[in-house]
Amino acid sequence: MSQQTRPRLASHSLDLPNHCDICNKARSTRKHQRCSQIRQKRKSAEWEAYMANVKAKKAQQGRQYAR
Repeated sequence: MSQQTRPRLASHSLDLPNHCDICNKARSTRKHQRCSQIRQKRKSAEWEAYMANVKAKKAQQGRQYAR
């Protein structure tokens, strides 16, 4: 099983705003691949902190049931 670097965002369609938060233009008029890359770089540190927190919580819980 491969280790997940970040959790799944959604199991259904995402409810995104009409305008891009990076370029502030309508999402329906152009591609936002560059905006997406910028957003991923901005959120990288935030995701690392979140995943470290999740890992710490799992380590703190330990095994509850022996198999």
